Amino acid sequence: MPQKKAIAISACLLGHKVRYDGNHQENKIILQRLEANFNIIPVCPEVEIGLGVPREKIELHQRGAKIHLLTCKQPVVDLTGQMITYAQAFLQNHKISGMILKDKSPSCGVANCKQWTDTGEMQRNGTGIFAANIIKLKPDLPMLQGNLVTQAGDLDSFLQKVADYEH
Repeated sequence: MPQKKAIAISACLLGHKVRYDGNHQENKIILQRLEANFNIIPVCPEVEIGLGVPREKIELHQRGAKIHLLTCKQPVVDLTGQMITYAQAFLQNHKISGMILKDKSPSCGVANCKQWTDTGEMQRNGTGIFAANIIKLKPDLPMLQGNLVTQAGDLDSFLQKVADYEH
């Protein structure tokens, strides 16, 4: 019998209370559609780099040509390096065929996160540091934002890409 493929999913979408405010963003569609057919690997990069629950918010800030993941309170702590290192370690430690990540998250969101420019202007097109590094390291890895799971066509397309994905 073939082994089930693994999909990494943001832990908050699986009902784990790991968000900055101590809550979750459980998505029952994920659980209903995926649990029986895939090995689910919960991931919360923020907790994995040592941030507690609850915790202060973190944000994406452009500094020159680079995007940084920063804490909001003084003294500001730059978490970028830790998140990049964790993304690399995650891929080394887990053989995954896809990811479903929490949209708008400064660690997991893809092209829909708040991001501040050098001039202090807020944009909504940032990509979280964890997600950006996963994409950089494995550009062909199927990825779906959590808010798109409710779109049957998007979820079905993602699941087909996962089925076709070869390591």
